[in-house]
Amino acid sequence: MKILRISVVLVLFFPASFLFSQTNEKWTLEKCIDYAFKNNIQIRQAAITSKVSANDNQQSKLNLLPTIDGNLNFSNNFGNGFNPQTYSYALGNSQSVQTSLQGTLPIFTGLQQMFNIERTKYDLLASKFDYENAKRNIALSIASSYLQILLNKEILKVTEKQKVLTGTQLSTIISKIKAGSLPETSGYEVESQLARDEANVVAAQNAVDLGMLSLRQLLQISDEKFEIENPEVKFEDVENVAALSSQSIYQTALSTQPSIMSAEARMKSANASRKMSIGALSPTITVFGNISSGYFSQDRKYSVTYDTITIGGTPLSFPRQNDLGAKPFTESLRDNFRKVVGISLNVPLFNKWQRVTNIQNAKLQVQIRELQLESSKNQLRSDVEQAYTNAKAAVQSYLANKKSMEAADKSYNAFEKRYNAGMLGTYEFQQAKNSLATAESEMIKAKYTYVFRLKVLDFYQGKALKLSE
Repeated sequence: MKILRISVVLVLFFPASFLFSQTNEKWTLEKCIDYAFKNNIQIRQAAITSKVSANDNQQSKLNLLPTIDGNLNFSNNFGNGFNPQTYSYALGNSQSVQTSLQGTLPIFTGLQQMFNIERTKYDLLASKFDYENAKRNIALSIASSYLQILLNKEILKVTEKQKVLTGTQLSTIISKIKAGSLPETSGYEVESQLARDEANVVAAQNAVDLGMLSLRQLLQISDEKFEIENPEVKFEDVENVAALSSQSIYQTALSTQPSIMSAEARMKSANASRKMSIGALSPTITVFGNISSGYFSQDRKYSVTYDTITIGGTPLSFPRQNDLGAKPFTESLRDNFRKVVGISLNVPLFNKWQRVTNIQNAKLQVQIRELQLESSKNQLRSDVEQAYTNAKAAVQSYLANKKSMEAADKSYNAFEKRYNAGMLGTYEFQQAKNSLATAESEMIKAKYTYVFRLKVLDFYQGKALKLSE
């Protein structure tokens, strides 16, 4: 009994500890994207839609097989009725059983079946590309949210650093006030700055928390202990962006973006539908077959005997039908067994102009799909050009802000030396420190904006979204 209790405790403990360790595990960008691929509702819907298209494509191929149907009918007739086997009038109550098995096989339908297979094939391709497009879009959204969190965390570090510097400065001033080398009013401005720094830390931490909440909602995770990894972000060389061109990226995107390939597949599907509508004008040839049998309770079994009489010396035989009673069920089925094989030709002559209207609408649908493809390409070109322009601007902004921060850092170091030597007032020193904090924050923003813009270019070139190798 004691061993059993220990076993129960272990069974209950290990899953809980496993979940706890999983919950506290930090998530990389790749893990976030993989998780979204498996759990995001939009992606799952796109996957189900793709499976439906696969079933439709499979069914279009199975439509080439013959159609076979079986039928069994039993009826209990009260009063006089009709014998379906002998096509004669029957007196009294009766029961009947009718069985049949029929099959049809289209031999020629104007190639409509073949074009239907082609149509469903392209519909399947389009749904697969839609699925991939949904995955790529969610991956880009997650990368954007992930980088925003990293940016907010970097800004939080800057605000915490500024708070520590201000606290150190306040401690130094308090020591000098106690020593009598500074008046008591000297610390008021620094105390005020420390309060502002504390408020900045709270605001920066709130930005981090909101970013984490946004990413959790994007991943549809409710665990508040969710935490991401802080990787060493890889920064590409500036020359890499300069070596690219929007036209080359666009040409690559044309062959890698699922949205374009989906639009192309749908255009081909519409063209196959157009061919199907033309095929409806063609005559159709169908082979059919049928086997059937039946039983009627008033069927009788007869025997024939011949009576012979002599008239004028000539013997004449006359048949006489002898009623042997109701015909047995199995014997009725055997005697009534019929087989039919045939071929039918159907020639469409006039259907209120419906077939011609269908052809015209199918042609218009092809034009619509062609325009949608052209629109998708134009939108892609616009998006690529915008992304490329943003990337170039982000590079310049990053370099400029990097120089600005380096200059602000040198200025702060110079002001700090003068302040410690008593050659500079508190207000001027605070201005230099605030300028450094602002320059550092702007540089960090420019840096992560630069990284994200490069990831967008990677997205249009069909590359995987990664922050580090």
